[in-house]
Amino acid sequence: MTREEKKLIRLQIGALLNKCQGCQYRHKTNASIHICPSCPIGEQMQALGKKLSGEELARYRNWTKEDDAYIWNNQHLPRKELAERLGRTRDAVIKRLFKLRKRGGVTHAS
Repeated sequence: MTREEKKLIRLQIGALLNKCQGCQYRHKTNASIHICPSCPIGEQMQALGKKLSGEELARYRNWTKEDDAYIWNNQHLPRKELAERLGRTRDAVIKRLFKLRKRGGVTHAS
């Protein structure tokens, strides 16, 4: 995700926070603002927050043989780049590559 895309998401979150100014479920503490996760505005903000944090990539999916082959054949690339291309988190790619190396590559059953 580019800086510009992140900036747009932050602006959308700010606009949504302004919309829920008078909501009875919204309250502030010293470090954060709490909103109702079940209202439409809260749901939108949570979805944008997940997109911004990269959580949307973190949903669990089984690794395919094609994923394993791609990681193995492109392990010279930065882990972040591999993760973006596979729609995974950087940590997931690191763990999978470690597992593949431990098994001796992609020729073994995964």
